Amino acid sequence: MAFFEMKQLKVNHNTFDGNRCVLDIDHISIEKGTTYGIVGESGQGKTVMALTILKLLQCPPGEIEKGKILLDDVNLLEKSSNYFMKQVRGKKIAMIFQDPMSTLNPVFTVGEQMVEVIKKNKKITTKAATKEAIDMLKTVQLADPENVLTKYPHQLSGGQRQRIIIALALSCGAELLIADEPTRNLDVTIQASILKLLKKLQKEYKLTVLFIANNLSLVSAFCDKVGILHGGKIIEQGNTQEIINNPQQAYTKVLVEAIDIKKEIKKDDNPGDVILKVENLKKYFKVNDALNRQKGLTLEAVDGVSFDIKRGEVLGIVGESGCGKSTLVNTILKLFEPTAGSVYFEGKNIYAKDKENAINIRKDIQIVFQDPYWSLNPRWLVKDIIAEPIDVHEKLSSLDKLERVSELLKMVGLKENAAFQYPHEFSGGERQRIAIARSLASRPKLVVLDEPTSSIDVFSQAQILALLQQLKKKFELTNILISHDLGVVNQMASRIMVMYLGKVVEFGPAREVFKDPKHPYTKALFNAIPDIKKIGIEHLTTLEGSIPSPINPPSGCRFHTRCTRSKEACKSIEPEMRYIGDNHCVSCLLYSDS
Repeated sequence: MAFFEMKQLKVNHNTFDGNRCVLDIDHISIEKGTTYGIVGESGQGKTVMALTILKLLQCPPGEIEKGKILLDDVNLLEKSSNYFMKQVRGKKIAMIFQDPMSTLNPVFTVGEQMVEVIKKNKKITTKAATKEAIDMLKTVQLADPENVLTKYPHQLSGGQRQRIIIALALSCGAELLIADEPTRNLDVTIQASILKLLKKLQKEYKLTVLFIANNLSLVSAFCDKVGILHGGKIIEQGNTQEIINNPQQAYTKVLVEAIDIKKEIKKDDNPGDVILKVENLKKYFKVNDALNRQKGLTLEAVDGVSFDIKRGEVLGIVGESGCGKSTLVNTILKLFEPTAGSVYFEGKNIYAKDKENAINIRKDIQIVFQDPYWSLNPRWLVKDIIAEPIDVHEKLSSLDKLERVSELLKMVGLKENAAFQYPHEFSGGERQRIAIARSLASRPKLVVLDEPTSSIDVFSQAQILALLQQLKKKFELTNILISHDLGVVNQMASRIMVMYLGKVVEFGPAREVFKDPKHPYTKALFNAIPDIKKIGIEHLTTLEGSIPSPINPPSGCRFHTRCTRSKEACKSIEPEMRYIGDNHCVSCLLYSDS
């Protein structure tokens, strides 16, 4: 008998347009101690399924028409909300949400939140609950747990926050764990360590896991069985290896193809003259450490970065969160004042105190931000959002302006009537198309793409990347692409720049860097990516430790504290950038004699 089952489950959503079926599950069965993956793009009903299991679905507008959800042969749909609060949530079923910041209360410390949950569910004293909280933080491999308990969520990294959510989920002895895209917003190295941790804890606590993802490569590494969710229905399910190696449904085949990171993409290898030149750029911030009562500290976010970009090229900048990627481009765009260094666009100094030059540069360089939900004004119609750069740089009549907006919407694959809608009326992928249309409104020469696909599913991601390539050709654009998704960089970039703790550690042609990475950090980034052809968690390579603080960076090579190949000299000697090919250079003492 299965430990967890869904039978003939049908969930509807009532809207002004009528009653719409969002989930229609015939049968899902999960054996005790195993992992079942649910895979599908955004809007297919994955999260609705998780909320229905925990009786958290908002009803109305949601409506459970029929079906059974069985946990240990008990039909949860027949139970009251009071029963769920006292007997199910936390004690039998726990959930790991995809965004830990929306789960953790920002005004309470980690300790206050963990202790409260443990006390409420286990009916024990504050002292005993605190001890259990510390033990659980040790279990999820967080260093210095006593100190972590005193911190607020914003003082921790994404990986640390996700470990705390896992600790909270396990602290009350749950038997079924629902993991809703638990690594979606994490770097590949942190993602690999979280997946390995979850698998270790699953075996240790004999957990049954329902793993929700939009990426089959994660499921191939983590899950025993997989179900493909499309249009609210499970269209294909079975053993993970069989589904990946021999998919039967066309939708499943497209999912498998969408994540092939190593596929060759034809790129333009004939760039023109240098359009942007960056020389020894530095950006330091003055910060205070309230916890340790230290003032006037210096955070070295970008420390001596130099490179150039040729016209028509796509430069991919990769690295873990906190390495300085976004600070670098924000300083180039003059959103931050530089501490030192120079940036030249078409031979003109961006930082020169020339008002006319500054306006022209603003027109010629645009940016598409990471999250379109936050970068689009929710109170403005789409036509006003896209037209804002036009109003700044050109004088067009209302009719001509609306015509330009309509052209841009058509170019990015949206209907003309989208101009008279608000951002919240669109999906994540559609909002990103609006952001791209706005970036092209001033007819720029260089567009910075800051993680343009990180918040959307694999299908929308593929469509956005294809769109960006089309627009690049049409408008003869030059791009800077920031991403921690190496698959995205491989598809788009002509050259790759790898950053670590404010410095460039490797730079070269994308094809070369992907086929033969030289720096130990670059190799670690590539090895941490789940390979869909390799089933199981064993093949994932994790990069131990987290990025040191840029307030007090390590001496010598900044990567030596996490490098498996570091030598004694690495602790004291800062490596210089050395060429190991015509256009391929690396900053590492391993190549100092070459």
